[in-house]
Amino acid sequence: MHRRAILSALVAAPVLGWTAACGDGPAEAGADGLKTIKLPDSTSYTQLPLRYAEEKGIWKEEGLKVEWVQSTDLIVSTGTGDVTFAFGPTTTQLRAADGGAPIKLVGAGFRSKGPFWLIGRTGLSTVEGLRGRTVGIATAGSGMETYALKILRAHGLDPKKDVTLVAAGTQETAYGAITTGKVDATIIHQPFAALGELERRTVTLARGWEYLPTYQTGTLIAGDGVIRNDPELLTAGLRAYYRAYRLAKESYDEYIPWLQAKLSTIDKEAVRTAIELEDVIWEGNAAIDLDAVRTSQDIEIEVGHQKKLYDAGKLIDQRFIPREFALPFVYPDPKKV
Repeated sequence: MHRRAILSALVAAPVLGWTAACGDGPAEAGADGLKTIKLPDSTSYTQLPLRYAEEKGIWKEEGLKVEWVQSTDLIVSTGTGDVTFAFGPTTTQLRAADGGAPIKLVGAGFRSKGPFWLIGRTGLSTVEGLRGRTVGIATAGSGMETYALKILRAHGLDPKKDVTLVAAGTQETAYGAITTGKVDATIIHQPFAALGELERRTVTLARGWEYLPTYQTGTLIAGDGVIRNDPELLTAGLRAYYRAYRLAKESYDEYIPWLQAKLSTIDKEAVRTAIELEDVIWEGNAAIDLDAVRTSQDIEIEVGHQKKLYDAGKLIDQRFIPREFALPFVYPDPKKV
């Protein structure tokens, strides 16, 4: 592993004068003394620590109660204040913010390395073996596509000439695409890489973070209105967020069985294996590495997903992250191909 010291002063980006539907002042506590924080309702296995923490009283300890909100577009929901903050792909958030969305990136996700797996149908054993085959890229223009393209190139394959790229979707959709033969390989999240191996239907060809170790994959966004009108709510919410993931990581003996019960339609061993395989990139570091953000933008420009370099200092505001969760930046060694 190689390390980079954390920046001595976290960036405090200027708050722009966007109009957002967030009210004129801070949220008032209810009769129970708790303020309501609005978070996206998600059943993704990587977001369920927030639910686990709710059951364990973490949000209440921070003076909060959670209202789980349905959203089909987290950038829009966050910008309007319908969601207090949300996790998502960093480069997508940067593009939206630079394009005028009333949001700021306010902290790193519980992990910032690429938790993406390139898996192939049984019978394949190397990335080089994908020459002449069909490869799923999740969705066009996504960070997952970026990882797929970089992995292919690292193994000497030209994505435009040597393979056929297909938007095979994510999660269950991507898994269905490869197990039904629509694609020969696909970029995918856990627990589906683990599930494929357990079912002997797929094999792992590459782990994303080994190819792009300094690519900033996930961050949290908040709307400018929340930042302006209710910084205390945002600060408390971010502290609860990082506490939630620390609690889950430190409580595997209890958390993993809880998670298996929540994901009852997925093989229990696949859920356990997925958590264990990605433990190495589950860091819980709240700080956003601006150097990694710059590297990520350079990569997005290289693959054609981004046209220009954004001024990240104007789009990132780290004033609200809990300092006890701002850790030194640690990166895996790049894979030698």
